[in-house]
Amino acid sequence: MSLMLVNLGSGPYPLPGWINVDIDPSGRPQVLADLSRTLPFRDACVDFIHTEDFVAQLPPDGLERFLAECRRVLRPGGALRVLTPDLERFMRTYLERPAHLVAIWNTAVGVPLPTGAAADVVNLGMQLAGRWQYDFESLARVAARAGLDCERVAYNASRHAPLNGVDLRKPDEAVSMYVECTPRPER
Repeated sequence: MSLMLVNLGSGPYPLPGWINVDIDPSGRPQVLADLSRTLPFRDACVDFIHTEDFVAQLPPDGLERFLAECRRVLRPGGALRVLTPDLERFMRTYLERPAHLVAIWNTAVGVPLPTGAAADVVNLGMQLAGRWQYDFESLARVAARAGLDCERVAYNASRHAPLNGVDLRKPDEAVSMYVECTPRPER
């Protein structure tokens, strides 16, 4: 039996061998779907889910619904890999390495900074990165309400072979966090 691998919010970066799902047809996903609604998969049919830079589009109540849907479609033993900007890392970088933050912005984002200062990155980053920024604690709390346990993981590393090597944003080129969530057993 082959594994069912689903990339939610694939955008223009589809993962080969995965079912890529997005609301925007320009990225040519295999499945067009609004991820703020019920996921178009039956219960417990997906082995692994990957989502990068999507959860920041959701405020906590919307994130909880999305994560509950991910939990619903995951098979026992499955996992959800989440990459999203890490608010804590973003703020630490602003305070401790502002020139590095500007360099990341200029290399990875490329939107002109009005003054070229790290404060521009914070202001534009909060406007452009999504509706809501999470740190690990806030993400884990929302995930727990959705029935998922979370752990921080390393870039492109997972105890689940299909989740190894799927991350797009390298740690030195972004302020992302890498998290894997697993369903809590039903009580």
